[in-house]
Amino acid sequence: MKILELKKISKAYSSNIGESKILDDVNLSLKNKENIFLFGPSGCGKSTLLNILAGLDYPDEGEIYFQNQIIKKKSLELLQKDLGIIFQDHYLISELNIFDNIKLKCNSLEEIKVILKYFELLDLKNKFPNQLSNGQKQRVCVARALVSKPKILIADEPTSYLDRKNADLVINLIIMASKKFDISTVVASHDMSFQSKFDKSYTIDNKNLILC
Repeated sequence: MKILELKKISKAYSSNIGESKILDDVNLSLKNKENIFLFGPSGCGKSTLLNILAGLDYPDEGEIYFQNQIIKKKSLELLQKDLGIIFQDHYLISELNIFDNIKLKCNSLEEIKVILKYFELLDLKNKFPNQLSNGQKQRVCVARALVSKPKILIADEPTSYLDRKNADLVINLIIMASKKFDISTVVASHDMSFQSKFDKSYTIDNKNLILC
């Protein structure tokens, strides 16, 4: 069953040197519990596409469907409320410990405990972000994005600052969590070594989405 679908999406940005089209006539469908990998070099349009999928931006042309309901610009909150997002940077609040950072996304103490245990973070719950390694911080970001049990997880370069061991760990956790919590995922990275872990993989070439 399709949970999210893009039809004939185009997006351009204006600057002092004119208009630059980033995406042109892009089509994509994401099924329930499906894991999609999006790769390509910096500047190819990955982040623009993810922002549209996450309801953080709206296309100039085309249509977005979420659970078979068309999403208009004025109704983006219908999409956003069922999404978890992991950015390239951690965006953890330094003044809050790990437990309270995760609590920002969920008030259920039981759900927070479950997600902390699943990501092996219980022993770190009282620590602050500056006391964690980059790998631990990114595990917290994944836990925070999933604690509210969103229908879709969007991750933009979630392993950029990690060594190989922690990068593999984070990607594996995302894949395993999607199965455990029935979540669909779209993960963007320039690291093609992750491709085989996903159900489908795409790249952006000449402003369009290509199935690989």
